[in-house]
Amino acid sequence: MNSFDNVWEEIHSTQEWGQYPAEHVIRYVARNFYKKDRKNTKLLDFGCGGGAHTWYLAREGFDVFAFDGSPSAVEKTKKRLE
Repeated sequence: MNSFDNVWEEIHSTQEWGQYPAEHVIRYVARNFYKKDRKNTKLLDFGCGGGAHTWYLAREGFDVFAFDGSPSAVEKTKKRLE
């Protein structure tokens, strides 16, 4: 599989990028989705990178889907979710 942009594949294949979910994402999700039925709330982490947001959303009980154009990023996300 080829990356959409080889710059991102190079970044994700050679270094750690985004180990922790961003504070603004946590605040947004808390404000807008914490009072909803989490297991029936589907969220898409588009451009998931190393999976920090995907992991956070899954851990919080949301039905989360993730996508990235970098094969290395997808592999990092899979490992993080194991």
